Amino acid sequence: MAGSFRRMLFSDMDAEDGFFDSLKEDYPDFATWFERKTAAEETAPISLVGATLPAAPRLKIGTLKVATRAQGERLGEGAIGLALWRWRYSGHSEVYVTVYEKHESLVGILRKFGFSRVGMKDNGESVYVKDRRRLDYDDAYLCFPFLDPGFESANLLVVEDAYHDQLFPYSELANEFQESFRSAAANGVTKIYIGAPVSVAAAPGYPVLIYRKYTGKDGRPGFKSVVTSYCMVTDVARIKRDGRALESREEYRLRVKNKSVFSDAEIDAWYQDNRNLMVIEMVYLGYFGLGHNVNWRWLKENGYWPDRYPNQFSYTPAQFRSILERGDVDFETLVADQT
Repeated sequence: MAGSFRRMLFSDMDAEDGFFDSLKEDYPDFATWFERKTAAEETAPISLVGATLPAAPRLKIGTLKVATRAQGERLGEGAIGLALWRWRYSGHSEVYVTVYEKHESLVGILRKFGFSRVGMKDNGESVYVKDRRRLDYDDAYLCFPFLDPGFESANLLVVEDAYHDQLFPYSELANEFQESFRSAAANGVTKIYIGAPVSVAAAPGYPVLIYRKYTGKDGRPGFKSVVTSYCMVTDVARIKRDGRALESREEYRLRVKNKSVFSDAEIDAWYQDNRNLMVIEMVYLGYFGLGHNVNWRWLKENGYWPDRYPNQFSYTPAQFRSILERGDVDFETLVADQT
């Protein structure tokens, strides 16, 4: 189904499916190529024209392809995001993929996410590698899916439940990686928050915790309002302040185009109906999962709910780590090994 992912073995796929037609054009010996893709990682040297990458434990992305009927839905970004999540948990220093340069949109995504071209194979494919020991922390996409180990503070972003569940529809899934494939990347790695706070503490380059504010009347809100997810902020833009437009409607639309889960009518309504309007762009790093979300009561009892508006909260790196660990997230997996 377009708009979702399902994890399955390469050997369980039908090589005669029309999905593979374009790959058959790239690989004349497609049957042999298809059999090789059953291996998920490699340690052997990689032969390049005029050079060789030495043997090392590397995660290999066998191939990246989005069906034509699903293109335009940011699934390509979502697919690379899921692959890089897998790499983060693998512990391998490198991840790589081979691609023909004619696939310009795929090459563009790889470069956006910090892959570097290291050479070309005999068959004309370029080899792109990403190394967790050599990440560029000046850009959240280039270092994705890792945090800048030198971050100085973290923040909280309150999202009402109805809007939260459109942006983060998988935060209630079981805390298993394979569960995320069905819906986690359908909206892409980029998350766009549109809201009307007077101000926020969140700033580009710093992590932010996503707090799902329960607005229902059943049960106890202290247990139902919870931190569900964690992101890295890439941009904070003030669109309107006290009724004065700082960006035109057209500029605002362009900023959120193809990134927001909202319809065009909803995007326009935010602009029309609010005296204050802000757009925050984030890259999505992960979620706690069912039974692991951190509720308001725990935050309050442990000193993580200061006496001011939540969007103004600032946490030290140690406090941020403590909240993640309360949600059963291994903080060390989020910080790349620099050696």
